[in-house]
Amino acid sequence: MNKKANNKKVLFFIIFLLLVSFMLFFSGCKSEKPDTSSKNTSKLQSSYTVTDDTGLTLQFTEKPKRIVSYSISTDEILLALVEPQRIAALSRLVDDPGVSSIVEEAKRIPNRVQGNSMENVLAFKPDLVIIPDFHPPEMLQSARELGLKVYIYKTPSDIKGVKRSIRQIAALTGEKDKGEAVISKMEARIKKVQQRLAGIPAARRKRVIQLRSEGAFYAPDNSFGDVCRHAGVSDATLELKYPSAMEITQEKVVELNPDIIFVPDWDYDGKHNPDGEKRKILNNPSYRGMKAVQQGKVYTISGALVLTVSQYIADAVEEVAKMSYPEVFGKS
Repeated sequence: MNKKANNKKVLFFIIFLLLVSFMLFFSGCKSEKPDTSSKNTSKLQSSYTVTDDTGLTLQFTEKPKRIVSYSISTDEILLALVEPQRIAALSRLVDDPGVSSIVEEAKRIPNRVQGNSMENVLAFKPDLVIIPDFHPPEMLQSARELGLKVYIYKTPSDIKGVKRSIRQIAALTGEKDKGEAVISKMEARIKKVQQRLAGIPAARRKRVIQLRSEGAFYAPDNSFGDVCRHAGVSDATLELKYPSAMEITQEKVVELNPDIIFVPDWDYDGKHNPDGEKRKILNNPSYRGMKAVQQGKVYTISGALVLTVSQYIADAVEEVAKMSYPEVFGKS
């Protein structure tokens, strides 16, 4: 009887040890499994969506790392927001100092996009392509048909629009804080210019025009006109009330008779040397009676500034103001 009782005790003890062993084993297995909950939570927190100006919504699980830019303004904004290693290619105009303010910075990104063929972009393996809306619709459609993640935005025509573009691209690249910092810097520079100009009465404010040897151009909404407003001058072409954008005849330019003529220095086709452009205007018989010509106020100005629709538009405001009111800003 005692022997049977002892056998039962041994059996229960063995079963107990087996149960403990199984519990320890499964507990150990559970602890060895990788904890993916924090990774999934982190991934979820880094996910975001943006909607472009055509109404298309793009989804991101992380910040894009192979960005392709299709315009000089996008190039300039991007390089202020993201590290160069996150940019796969920039536009070809980024290397032209006549229209680019980031020629040196852009050398850190070797690739350039050429033309409107989207097939060439595939070689860059982009995870985001940013295109302004002035490109042909068929090009934009082709990009999406190729399966590229494309963001299309409206080309700005004033400083308010530039700020909007910066915020759009900052949100798109996951760099909202940097975008706000760029805008704050812009606003501070423009405010400083306007404070310097506050003492100039309306009667002494200058009227200016942007002119090339072949003439001037009228556009009811144009970034140069807004630069002028912020720089304490007025774009005389906006006094015309044409129904749409068009070239302005020499006769109309003479009638406008601006105080200052600005000649952009961008030699966009190799046939518009800045010095040559200025000489042609000064030697044009039709312009000899104009105030700006008679008083020697025909100035060459940086095309990279007055033609930009990026954050460098603040530099354009400063440059136009300085050249228009040297008595306020001095020779510097």
